Amino acid sequence: MNGVTIKRFFDEKFPRDLAYEWDNVGLQIGTLNKEITGVLLTLDVTKDIVDEAIKKRANLIIAHHPLIFKPMQNILTDSYKGNVLERLIKEDIAVYVSHTNYDIGHDGMNTVLAEKLGLKNTEILEMLSESHGIGKIGDFEPMKLSEAIPTIKKRLGMKAGRLITNRSGDKVIKKVAISGGSGASHMAMAKYKGADLYITGDVSYHQAHDMLQLGLSTLDIGHYVEKHFMTALKHQLEDYGLTCPVYESSIDQDPFTYV
Repeated sequence: MNGVTIKRFFDEKFPRDLAYEWDNVGLQIGTLNKEITGVLLTLDVTKDIVDEAIKKRANLIIAHHPLIFKPMQNILTDSYKGNVLERLIKEDIAVYVSHTNYDIGHDGMNTVLAEKLGLKNTEILEMLSESHGIGKIGDFEPMKLSEAIPTIKKRLGMKAGRLITNRSGDKVIKKVAISGGSGASHMAMAKYKGADLYITGDVSYHQAHDMLQLGLSTLDIGHYVEKHFMTALKHQLEDYGLTCPVYESSIDQDPFTYV
């Protein structure tokens, strides 16, 4: 399977121009003009991921988070990132990134997470153009907040979450909005569209106070929950016709230990 097929898939389904201006997506290391022996899907590119790719004979890593985000002034091979870059190049392993373009795409991250939650009658949370937007909002089977939290944790495979609310656990949750990653900037739209609970990640202390002022109950699920994109992207690539092996990384990349 030639890597050009994979580039065509992303150009059609999650084109680079969907990404935010500040983002860095697309091919970051190597070339796609080669025969692909295997694809490894991961949230982040680390030394362990490079080892896993070598073990699986995968010469293409598709990551959600950019390995190279800001311009680099140097590549020092005795630094962590420099060593990762050196090994990727020496092992002829390409790295392709699909980040906010995958978040915004119609069948991307927020569609995946909304389906995991079991949301019905979904729509885009906040439009960014005439045809694309970020987040999802939809109907959730009615249950008390105290029941909804463990249900959501189970469906998303979460170890822990942070609840921001000034309501009691008896509040009934009927409509849920979700924006994977750092989505606090969409809190006003979630409130405007009538979300009983907003689910997102990386909420800061001051943003949490803003949510309380809005009267918006929010569940901070962190960033690692985006791991679900791997299963979805694997199926999407295979449905597109990829014949080479596509692997989901088996490495737990959650940087937090919950105590």
